[in-house]
Amino acid sequence: MDIKDIEHIIKILKQNEVTDFELEQEGTRVKLSRTASGGYVHSEARFDVVPAVQIPGPAQGAPAAAAVQDDHGRLMKVESPIVGTFYRKPSPDAEMFVKEGDVVSKGATLCIIEAMKLMNEIEAPSSGKVVKILGVEGKVVEFGEVLFMIDPSV
Repeated sequence: MDIKDIEHIIKILKQNEVTDFELEQEGTRVKLSRTASGGYVHSEARFDVVPAVQIPGPAQGAPAAAAVQDDHGRLMKVESPIVGTFYRKPSPDAEMFVKEGDVVSKGATLCIIEAMKLMNEIEAPSSGKVVKILGVEGKVVEFGEVLFMIDPSV
C-alpha cells in the first residue's frame, strides 16, 4: 500500500462522511480517525478481546438472554475491528460459519466483515462455546461493536 492508495481512501471517506476507518492488507495496518476539525490522524489499530461487563438482551423472560446475563462475568466479547458489512456465511448459498451453541477453536472463522470490497475474516480469539451472536446478516457494524459472546470455559 502506498501513499496514493491512502489518499484515495481518505477522499472516499470524506465524501461518505466516515469518521473512523481501519484496514489491514498484507501485513500493513492503517487506522484513520477524523478529528473535530475534519482532518485525519493515524493511530495503531486495536483488536481487543475483553471480559463482558454488560450484555444487552431481548425482553425479560427470554431464556437465552437470561443464560447470557447469568454468565456474563465469564464471557468474552468479540468486537468488530473495522466498520463494514457483517456476513455470517462465505457466500449466499453456503453454510454459516458458526451458530449459537457451536463450540469453536481458537482462530476459527466466526464471520466476514466486508469493507471497501475487501473481505475480512474475523477469527475466534479463544476456544469456547458461541453463546450469543449479536451481528445481523447483511447489516453494517461499527468499530468496537460487539459481534459475538464466547464462553471460553467450555
